[in-house]
Amino acid sequence: MNTEDIKKFKESGKIAAKALLYGSKMIKPGVKLLDVCDAVEEKIIALGGLPAFPAQVSRNEIAAHYCPEQDDETTFEEGDIVKLDCGAHVDGYVSDNAMSINLGAHEELLK
Repeated sequence: MNTEDIKKFKESGKIAAKALLYGSKMIKPGVKLLDVCDAVEEKIIALGGLPAFPAQVSRNEIAAHYCPEQDDETTFEEGDIVKLDCGAHVDGYVSDNAMSINLGAHEELLK
């Protein structure tokens, strides 16, 4: 791996991290899962990357990798535990990150 490779990985990681934080702040009761995923992907593009994979959001018993369809009306609800997962790529250099968001009494689970 050369310096240019490292530079692209870092750029990709920074874009994905900013998009993840942006999306996490949108996750509130009543907000559609689809709206958050679309916003995260748009943010990645606005920051100069491309989505490495569709933004994914999982609630409660759905452990991972849920991608809402275009007609999905599902919203976040009070009490949910949510995982947001997104990745970016810059010239094929891929980053991937995720975080959990607590909309209920899940402090112990998040630890």
